Amino acid sequence: MKRFEYVCLVLMLLAILAVGVAQIHDFDTFWQLQSGRYMVDTGSFIRTDLFTLAPDVPRFEHCWLHDLILYGLHALGGYTALSLWKGLMIAGTAAALVATALLRGASLPAVILTLPVFLLSSNTWTARPQLWTFLLFAIFVLLLERFRTVPSRAVLWLFPLAVFWTNLHAGSILALAILAAYLVGMGAEAGWRRQWRGSGMPLLLLAVGLVAGASLLSPYPADWLRTLLASPQLGASVNAAGQKSGAMTAGFIMDWTPTTFQNAPLLFYALAATIVIMLLGWRRFSLVDLCLLGGLALMGWKLVRHISFFYFGMAAILPSYLDAAVAPLKDRILPASRRVLVAAVLLAACAWGWLFYQPLWQVYGPFNAGLRTWHFPVAAAEFVKQEKLPQNIYNTYDWGGYLEWVLFPEYRVFWDQRQNSAEMFQLGWEAMAGKPSWQETFVRFGINTVVYRPLTIDTGQRYPLLDLLRVSPEWELVYADDTALIFVKAGSMSSDWLAKHRLPKERMDDTLLATARSMTNVDPGRYLAWHEMAQVHLRRREPKEAKAALEQYLSRVPQRDPAAERTWQMLENMTRGM
Repeated sequence: MKRFEYVCLVLMLLAILAVGVAQIHDFDTFWQLQSGRYMVDTGSFIRTDLFTLAPDVPRFEHCWLHDLILYGLHALGGYTALSLWKGLMIAGTAAALVATALLRGASLPAVILTLPVFLLSSNTWTARPQLWTFLLFAIFVLLLERFRTVPSRAVLWLFPLAVFWTNLHAGSILALAILAAYLVGMGAEAGWRRQWRGSGMPLLLLAVGLVAGASLLSPYPADWLRTLLASPQLGASVNAAGQKSGAMTAGFIMDWTPTTFQNAPLLFYALAATIVIMLLGWRRFSLVDLCLLGGLALMGWKLVRHISFFYFGMAAILPSYLDAAVAPLKDRILPASRRVLVAAVLLAACAWGWLFYQPLWQVYGPFNAGLRTWHFPVAAAEFVKQEKLPQNIYNTYDWGGYLEWVLFPEYRVFWDQRQNSAEMFQLGWEAMAGKPSWQETFVRFGINTVVYRPLTIDTGQRYPLLDLLRVSPEWELVYADDTALIFVKAGSMSSDWLAKHRLPKERMDDTLLATARSMTNVDPGRYLAWHEMAQVHLRRREPKEAKAALEQYLSRVPQRDPAAERTWQMLENMTRGM
């Protein structure tokens, strides 16, 4: 039976690895690749926003070491190497959490039953430096749990790990929060029992001091301190560098939004389940566990991007509470019946694990390495280079990194996801939203080329700027594929070149349809993409297709849309006799 339990555990970890090795689809990956290449080529750190049209704006590249590692991996094995790295980081985090649970004395069935909770963090499994924070969080907890069991100088390994972490990701501030949970919990327990000798508190205090000092051993110590001070305000008005860029910043970076039941109901269910399990397993109660899980719950409650850490804490801490909850029943069950129950628990773990795993399998597939090409303007960027389109470029916010990676230094983009300038955010958003000032902004920054995707990545809404470019005689559509549209300003290219490359603006609808289909194939919840599909089919007088897309939209839109309902009823009457 023990052998079967180990097989189940290994298969679960391999399954996590399989979907973790997925195609690269995160937009941030590319400005990190470009940053790594720049540092290798110049031998200097990045301190200003070099790649956009705001080059003098300060830039805190807290993940500089990650950038170098990422660039080195790409040089060795392209996007496939990045996919493999991503999968190994995710599976490594899960393995470290499992090791922590086992170190705490949890049984294999309890660990296997709890591990599917790890899958709830899958929305954060992207090729970003936060993966280092995930892995190092798990390693820190593992080392501290080992220290609780047998206090020794091995806890001082946290110092070099903290130095490494500090230069990989600003999330290294979490190291101090983890240590604070153990310091408070272990200190209170030692005081309650009056067992200071042998508690390891002096060593733990030394580790805290060393980790705090390690946080300053980076090229950006002052910026790291600003991040630490700004972290309580993240999301509403402060960006990752501690600079105020307004609530608009949080609107662009979706995981900086405050947590609510509407946008993260699973967190609240998980929190309730944690409370129940800890109460049932009260014999295993530890103040350290309460401090750690309580702190992680507060982090997740405050900001969507921090929710994953609570799930990690559940996977590491709760298995021992499950064992404590069922311990009184063990002596009453015969060995044969116990084996049957264990088998039932393992089957239940597999069943509810599959519930969370199946969507990941469908979207990402097993070991599907490489680049998700439809997600980025791959061919469009090559067209810009090949045809030597005029500078400067205005781009969709999320494509800035990829365009930098491919086009710098010949071109600078308007903005990217590392943008720290509140003014650029404001101007970029106003242009994107089609505000009257968009033409003034384009003149001010010498915009002669627009590289754009037709729909937003979150809900699939059409960018209003495209409606203005569609009707403007000053802008020519010169490129359209299934992903991207390119416009150039009239007169910025020769008349012969324009005669050869000018496209009818109705071609924009082909790109819109293709993009909407790709988006909804990955996530049908992008409800406005269905609405945009319906609008194109209506313009093309295709009632059956418009009705089908509108049905999908109406089934997913958060609030009733009476106008869309009336249009659907009209289409229903129209198509009934077809």
